Amino acid sequence: MFGKDAAYLSSPRPEYAETVGPTRSYVETGGGSQPGDPAKAARAILTAMSSATPPLRLVLGGDAIDRIRQRLSDLQNELSEWEGLGRATSIDE
Repeated sequence: MFGKDAAYLSSPRPEYAETVGPTRSYVETGGGSQPGDPAKAARAILTAMSSATPPLRLVLGGDAIDRIRQRLSDLQNELSEWEGLGRATSIDE
């Protein structure tokens, strides 16, 4: 996926170095160093695509699953913390 010339990159912009810079660097230099097995990923994608109910999103890799689970937990906690205030904005009957 990140082989030489596999991705088109626009010119770097200093304004985005902090936010986009790490991803740009990974794409430029990460070829072959990804933690996942491409053959296993391809098989997983084919399995999901041939399913009667394929997922809208297929998360591949334990690291990705762990990050998403953490993000979901963070969102759940924030929702619970601010739920009362959000619900208080409903129109009174």
